[in-house]
Amino acid sequence: MKSLDTKRLFLKFYSKKDKSHFINLFTDETVMKHVDKGVMTTEQAEAFWQKLFETLYPQDFKIWAVFAKEDSRYVGHAGIYPRLTKQEDWEIVYFLCRDAWGKGFATEIARRLIEYGFDKLKLTEVYATVDGDHSSSIRVLEKAGMKFKGYEFDEQGRFSIYAVEK
Repeated sequence: MKSLDTKRLFLKFYSKKDKSHFINLFTDETVMKHVDKGVMTTEQAEAFWQKLFETLYPQDFKIWAVFAKEDSRYVGHAGIYPRLTKQEDWEIVYFLCRDAWGKGFATEIARRLIEYGFDKLKLTEVYATVDGDHSSSIRVLEKAGMKFKGYEFDEQGRFSIYAVEK
């Protein structure tokens, strides 16, 4: 499914015209503080942009640009796909432009991605990973019905695993 929507948002596969939004988001140090390996350089973001179209979309990865319905402005990025370290576990990801923080968009996205995982992908459990000190993201996951499952570690340190069963 190339697009999804919620009450206030629409999620659609990125198109070439969304490149500047994508690059700006992935190179924003504040936004990327708690995302994977952190902020990207412009070159890294450009390479990831290319990978999205050359590798991830052809492999059927579900990754969307997120826009506000009220004015069509780009508000962030979302996806659901297999975890890198545990391919059998599918995780949701989302992060928003700073001017979209605090409006409930993240919770709306998380709930919609979980629903999509259960209804369209036929998953029995949906996961999310989050830095243990990222309290606002933890609240979003909990509001979306996810529960703390435990900790894991990677090269950046310890992070929390959350999940919800169908």
